[in-house]
Amino acid sequence: MLTVITPTGGRPEGLALLAKYLNAQTVREFRWLICDDCDPASPVPHMREGITVEVIRPAWRWSEGLNTHARSLTALLARCDGPVVHCEDDDCYLPEHLATMAQALAKADLVGQRVSHYWNAATRRYKAIPGTVHASLGASSMQGRAAVVLAQICAQQQTRLDIDLWRKLVGRKQLLESVTAVGIKGLPGRGGIGVGHRLDFGEPDPDGSRLKALIGDYAANYL
Repeated sequence: MLTVITPTGGRPEGLALLAKYLNAQTVREFRWLICDDCDPASPVPHMREGITVEVIRPAWRWSEGLNTHARSLTALLARCDGPVVHCEDDDCYLPEHLATMAQALAKADLVGQRVSHYWNAATRRYKAIPGTVHASLGASSMQGRAAVVLAQICAQQQTRLDIDLWRKLVGRKQLLESVTAVGIKGLPGRGGIGVGHRLDFGEPDPDGSRLKALIGDYAANYL
């Protein structure tokens, strides 16, 4: 069965939106595995029939200034056996995202969206980064050897996880032209570690027209 993994903590608003997007997926049955390393734990909204939810509460707790992303990913990957889709707690995923990833994983061990689209809700700025050799982790999916390589990378470092995963994996991998994921930054709660969280990142999009073009009615969640 397909497993969606989400490292989270201190972002209840973002997690609630992610639950909404996962409930709308065209793939009807999958497992959602969450690692929440903050107190209090973010509530998980009701999920429709066919979605099994498991929450890991690790021994450590995040605090300001710490980067626990790799540590949480290690805990999540240790409980996965099969295809894995990484869904970040502050990103937007269109209803066909899981189906697109699952179809691509039928022919590759590592797949991801070629162009990374970012929109900052706090600054209303947008940027697209065309990928040539790697996809962002929030828009990547994996299985088999790729999941093993990511776990090894997480055990060694805290940053550049996506870049090194795509560089180090020797095997079947594919960058997809479809756009089913948009990185949303600047939401309330715990600060992010990605470049999209910078206040000067990207070009102004004050009316959200670029965002609407990417995610349609979902843009109302951020405007």
